[in-house]
Amino acid sequence: MKISALPAIGFVTIFLTTGCMENMPRPERPGPERPIACTQEYAPVCAVKRGKRKTFSNACMARAERYTVISGQACNSTQ
Repeated sequence: MKISALPAIGFVTIFLTTGCMENMPRPERPGPERPIACTQEYAPVCAVKRGKRKTFSNACMARAERYTVISGQACNSTQ
């Protein structure tokens, strides 16, 4: 019984290439947004979002609502 060389070479090639996979990490899918835990300290800040200014009890509370802190004190009505 004679085995043809072509099928044997094909089998060996398939066998050897099954372990040749690119070892790259999968891109992480963004998960659900994590809640932000803020302390209850009172250090008022003025923050803005879409042109609206608002006073928050501290910078963490402003960032939790996606505001950008613009001042380390309460917002004035003239600001």
